[in-house]
Amino acid sequence: MRKIAKFIVEKRVLFFVLFAALLVYSAFGIPKVVVEYDITTYLPAGTDTKRALEIMDGEFAAYGSATLIVKTDLENAVELHDEIAALDGVKNFPFGEGEEYYKDGTAKFGITFVGTDDDAAAVVAYEKTLEILESGGYDYSVPTPLIDDYAERLASEMIVIIAISAAVILLVLLFTSKSFAEILAFPIVFVVAAALNMGTNHWFGKISFVSNTVCIILQLALAIDYAIILCHRFTEEKDKRQGDPKGAMTAALAKAIPEIASSSLTTVSGLVALMFMQLRLGLDLGAVLAKSIVCSLLTVFLLMPGVLLLLSKPMDRTRHRNFVPKLRFWGKGVIKARYVLIAVFVALFAVGAVLSQRLAYCYSTDAIDTSRPTDTMTAKRECEEIFGYDNMFVVLVPTGDAELERGILAAVAEEPLIDSALGLAGVEIADGLYVTDSVDYKTFAEVTGVNEGMSMILFMRYAAAAGESFSLGYKAPILGLADYLLANIDGLPLSDEQKAAARELAETLEFARGQLVGKNYSRLVFNIAAPTESRQTFELIERLGPKIKAMCADAIFAGASMSAYDLNSSFSSDNIMISLLTVLFIYLILAVTFRSPLIPAVLVLVIQGAIFLNFSLPVIMGNNLFFFTYLIVSAIQMGATIDYAILITNRYRSLAARTDRRTAIVDAVAGAFPTVFTSGSIMSVAGFLVGGLTSDPLIASMGTCLGTGTIISMIGVMVFLPVLLYMLAPVLEKTVVKFKPSIRRTRLDDPSAIPYYNKEQD
Repeated sequence: MRKIAKFIVEKRVLFFVLFAALLVYSAFGIPKVVVEYDITTYLPAGTDTKRALEIMDGEFAAYGSATLIVKTDLENAVELHDEIAALDGVKNFPFGEGEEYYKDGTAKFGITFVGTDDDAAAVVAYEKTLEILESGGYDYSVPTPLIDDYAERLASEMIVIIAISAAVILLVLLFTSKSFAEILAFPIVFVVAAALNMGTNHWFGKISFVSNTVCIILQLALAIDYAIILCHRFTEEKDKRQGDPKGAMTAALAKAIPEIASSSLTTVSGLVALMFMQLRLGLDLGAVLAKSIVCSLLTVFLLMPGVLLLLSKPMDRTRHRNFVPKLRFWGKGVIKARYVLIAVFVALFAVGAVLSQRLAYCYSTDAIDTSRPTDTMTAKRECEEIFGYDNMFVVLVPTGDAELERGILAAVAEEPLIDSALGLAGVEIADGLYVTDSVDYKTFAEVTGVNEGMSMILFMRYAAAAGESFSLGYKAPILGLADYLLANIDGLPLSDEQKAAARELAETLEFARGQLVGKNYSRLVFNIAAPTESRQTFELIERLGPKIKAMCADAIFAGASMSAYDLNSSFSSDNIMISLLTVLFIYLILAVTFRSPLIPAVLVLVIQGAIFLNFSLPVIMGNNLFFFTYLIVSAIQMGATIDYAILITNRYRSLAARTDRRTAIVDAVAGAFPTVFTSGSIMSVAGFLVGGLTSDPLIASMGTCLGTGTIISMIGVMVFLPVLLYMLAPVLEKTVVKFKPSIRRTRLDDPSAIPYYNKEQD
């Protein structure tokens, strides 16, 4: 390791050039990063929701839409409707006097625009709609916007969070530093590491908005330890080797590399466990964060030595007294109260284990309990209070069987929670006649009011265009006739009024068919009059599944509730698997590190107790928690904060080898406090800033839980771990596998091989 360290120190200028080139590469790579904001993209491939979304994207017409609610009287609402409906870019805008449109002095406008939600004409029409409402002084809100400034808003929030985090972190580092100048190294190293990670994210092709948003904060919180360890090692070695900063850095780096590498393994193992989730968001976040740790390690190992050597003289000139108080009284008090603390630990562990199992999870971001709901969330809840729930449930069935579709529509509509059912095969245009049926020219004349002669001419022309022979009994599909009318309306012998009516009918049918009939599948749409996530909704899905599958084995389900149901089904197995893998990976790493099967168990027990307590708090406060928040925070809390426990344990065992147990534990706690305080306060502050300043409820809940969990872990390792190590010491040491020390030969004719040799003192 010393040879590697010596090479890095001697070639530090080369590494400066290398990192400069990598920064240029990252500058070009950052704009290439594609961010995915749709969490359903990461659903497991085998779920109905994932399959349905892929089918609907490929087979059905996609139109941009928006829902607005406006406080006004009915007369004004009608005038507004007419004005907005006349805008270019508005494709469909139904409105009437029914309670689905107007209720309690509030109008509900459901507008469909031409093209997709990013179509220029749709965007212009949407913006003009908002201008009309603004200029008219209307009190309105937008439960479902066509254009969401979410990405821009989140980016601006993160800039503020990063700026405040950086300021707070620098203050913490200043408090725990040994010289003022060393503080300059940390922002340089972190900015480079963050830039490298961000600039290489495009390697994944696409990353989630969660990873893109929180990664830079978590990277700072997780990896700052590595820079602190190397900096403190360098200062210690300089004190031993006066006048030889290069030798001090070589020695410091040789000691820090294995120490930092082993410390990072516990963090990376927690992130690797996330990658095994069925929801591929875990793979995305785990991979991006694991890469960030690697970038941080490389930057600390290869760039920071050169930076610290540049700052070596300023560090000497700006040395200051230690601002961190000595906490020997803390260790003494903990040992004195050990019997009470053991009882408290057992009680808290048991209570936390029980309460955390009662945590209510949610599976859609709209259902997250948050004290800072977005404008969209507030508008959506207001709309639900007045007009009820817009909770779409979709069934896809192979196209071509109208009777089957009508059967499913009727069967689902029987459910009390279903308040609307829509499918093209279920649209009845006359008694017993559906839009998917075929008719002869006489029936068509009766239904449309066109005289039979005109109807016959239409049918003859349609048959000729279709390459078929016309007879008096010839039947044509109504949808086919609509297509023909739309394409050839100007060439038919109809009055202007008839042409206008025919064109309107044909366009309406075309719009409906594009929404409901694809090449291989037909879409049946229902509305569930219940929240996206509720016991009633999930029970309804469980009833409908077997009922519809019995009618059509190839039916596929989709919708927000179906997505939540799928996630709920996979969560229990993901939860158990990730928890077990995280604990297993970390236990094995620590078992090798400590050469003991029991010491790692004590450390894991303390951090697991902190995790239980962390997720008991939402239960006590009566709040739910997004399921992914639980998975990511529990993995990071275990993987990252167990480093605090490792630090105290290593210090204690090292001191216990040459002094009594009581003194060793007191000194270990006092010695570890600066590092635990620095690292823990940085992670908790970063978490709370994300939780308090981010409007996205998913990211905010992650930040708050991580901040709270870090504080609980800090308390656990500073209060309960010392007691356990002290009281279990005789048993723990008996489980350590001891190796016979090998005798290392030192060449006496090579003084440089002697530890801490300084040729200037020769």
